[in-house]
Amino acid sequence: MLADSELARRCENGDQAAWEHLVNQYQKRIWHVAFQFTGRADEAEELTQEIFVHLLKALKSFDSSGSLPAWIQRVARNFAIDHYRRRRRERSLVSEGETYDDAVRLTPDASGGGDPHRALAEKDRAQFLRASIDKLPPELAQAVLLRDLQDMTYEEMADMLKVPLGTVKSRINRGRVELARRLQKKQTEWSTISREAPRGDS
Repeated sequence: MLADSELARRCENGDQAAWEHLVNQYQKRIWHVAFQFTGRADEAEELTQEIFVHLLKALKSFDSSGSLPAWIQRVARNFAIDHYRRRRRERSLVSEGETYDDAVRLTPDASGGGDPHRALAEKDRAQFLRASIDKLPPELAQAVLLRDLQDMTYEEMADMLKVPLGTVKSRINRGRVELARRLQKKQTEWSTISREAPRGDS
């Protein structure tokens, strides 16, 4: 096993074997970050590749006295945030009523347990939540994504976003309150779908 500093140095110097080792070691972790910010497996795959290209270029900035896994996670998150911001700007040109396509999910399992009616309701819930996050002010959407999807601590967020801890907490709370308001209005519709769904045989 290579030390973090040695692995980073070899990758920076063009050692293909070292780079393949780094990719294999961190690919799953980076894909998870990418998926949380895209909501789609195909987009997450593309974003993962972009992050690795960026990582290779950024390795010269790695402080060998620090943790390579933590540095990679931070760089990946920052790149994913920038990607998310670009997509927000692009989607601002799309009509207000349009949302992500059927592949978009925030929940880990929208299968509905084999019940097609429940699956449809869960998919609608996930799409609505994703669209609602996108309609939040950018700083609130970012806070919700980092805290509730990326499980970052308040301190990590404050360090990444370069804002006071109180500002981080305020943005998270404001984002959650606004999402709760939107979801509450939609809850009646979801409840109706659930009540009207035919029951299977006992």
